[in-house]
Amino acid sequence: MIKTLIKLKILKFILICGVSTAYAFKKYCDQKIEVKEKKNKKPFPLTR
Repeated sequence: MIKTLIKLKILKFILICGVSTAYAFKKYCDQKIEVKEKKNKKPFPLTR
């Protein structure tokens, strides 16, 4: 019983770490895309 409890705690820890890592990676990628979009925006030239 103790072995299964330890296994469940390790599994829970791995799942929480995996989810938090995926969230951090997604946030990092979204931030990188946002910076690229800002660089690509050019002001419209005024025509007369």
